[in-house]
Amino acid sequence: MGKLSSRNIGRGIVAGFLLFLMLGAYGAAITLHSRTLISWWIPLLIAFCLAALTGIVMWKSWRWLTDSGSCILNYICHVVFSCGIFLTAIYGLNFCFSHEDTAKTQQVTVERKYTKTRHHQKRVSRRVYTQGAPYYVYYFRLRFEDGTEKDINVQRERYNRTRYGSTITLSTQTGLFGVPVIKPYNSI
Repeated sequence: MGKLSSRNIGRGIVAGFLLFLMLGAYGAAITLHSRTLISWWIPLLIAFCLAALTGIVMWKSWRWLTDSGSCILNYICHVVFSCGIFLTAIYGLNFCFSHEDTAKTQQVTVERKYTKTRHHQKRVSRRVYTQGAPYYVYYFRLRFEDGTEKDINVQRERYNRTRYGSTITLSTQTGLFGVPVIKPYNSI
């Protein structure tokens, strides 16, 4: 069994940090997408193109981390990582720098109410987890005045007191990139 070098330990720490950062970026992008009125594939395509273009130059910086001279492996690592960062930047900048002077109130129609069953994770032993107790997540499919439809996660209380076909008042603003966002974030 070989000795662990300080280089391998450092590489492991950096890899763990970058993995944590990447998962956080994708999670933030998913969360911000739920309040942005755009098809999911448009920002993803833009982020992917930016990641692919920057990968042409930046793949070399991944050689230290992967310990490989393979252009393809390092390029893929860069694209997967930076696509999440670009995606979060697109959604985040659009949401955070929305124009308050474009705020408008819209009457949206509840087209559909539905629930999804999720399960808690239950720890069985030190390294073993299993499916735990079920819980429900509540959703509305909303139709906006321009015909756009959006599925939005809502609290159970809101779900129970709103009927199918009823109208809800939502406040929207135009984001930095011209894409409408539901703001304030907790308005539904």
